[in-house]
Amino acid sequence: METEIRTDLALEEKERFEGTDVEVSGVSLEKRKSLAGTFQVTMVKILDEHGASVMRKPRGTYVTLENCFIDECHPDLYEDMIHEISVQIRQMMKEFQRQDGRSKDKILIAGLGNRNATPDALGPVTVEDILIGKHLCAVAPGVMGQTGCETSDYIRGIVKEIQADLIIAVDALAARNTRRLNTTVQISDTGIHPGSGVGNHRQAITRESMGVPVIAIGVPTVVEAATIVNDVLDNLVQALEMSDHVKGLSQVMNEFSEMEKRQLVRELMDVQTRDLYVTPKDIDETIGILGKIISEGINDALAG
Repeated sequence: METEIRTDLALEEKERFEGTDVEVSGVSLEKRKSLAGTFQVTMVKILDEHGASVMRKPRGTYVTLENCFIDECHPDLYEDMIHEISVQIRQMMKEFQRQDGRSKDKILIAGLGNRNATPDALGPVTVEDILIGKHLCAVAPGVMGQTGCETSDYIRGIVKEIQADLIIAVDALAARNTRRLNTTVQISDTGIHPGSGVGNHRQAITRESMGVPVIAIGVPTVVEAATIVNDVLDNLVQALEMSDHVKGLSQVMNEFSEMEKRQLVRELMDVQTRDLYVTPKDIDETIGILGKIISEGINDALAG
């Protein structure tokens, strides 16, 4: 039985080793504040194959915008996020150009996901506000259940037809921690695996499969139901620690490793519940705001 709660965030993979004796070589982590100081920016770099194996993600750079509480409707936060997204896209484009010596003049923006399923609509909503032009194409290819075509095949065909130099793919992700739902943006230079966060593995959209570099931008919009149960269990343990009558039980629970607790949670859940994914009730409004922020960040990065 699989006991690991899925996540698309490199930052959360790195956090698995906090408080353990496991040495994570081949991985670096840097933290700083955004330009206006409204959120934290964390950069995880997977430097070699050992790091990739431990982190279960390809080598490359993963930049995370953390604690972006967009529901507070703070204009300064929105502008700060747009600026950071723009900066990261430009930096990754410069690095790609340095690596292969080719300018990135023709760019394809791919809004991945299902426009009819709100938690999965981030990509299609984002491309609606992309400023397209002669050297910039934006598409929302839908999902295989709608088109009968692998998304990667669709994107590869467009790349070949328009002779694109770069893909920027936008997609909804899955997180392991509920506090990261709709408050976290991950930008990476490693491409993307559509549907992997919810166990629906599709063909990858990467430099290797597309023939051109891929920048991936994603926001976690769902978590597994097991995540919520696990969080409740942690809160229960903390409450038990405050009670003299059942303190012994909390001590026993604290002896469980994170993996053992997740296994216990999954064993307590029935099969149907294990396969549930949960999203916040205000997801409609949130997706609209996030799509606008990401599209403006992309537009700013590619302006001129």
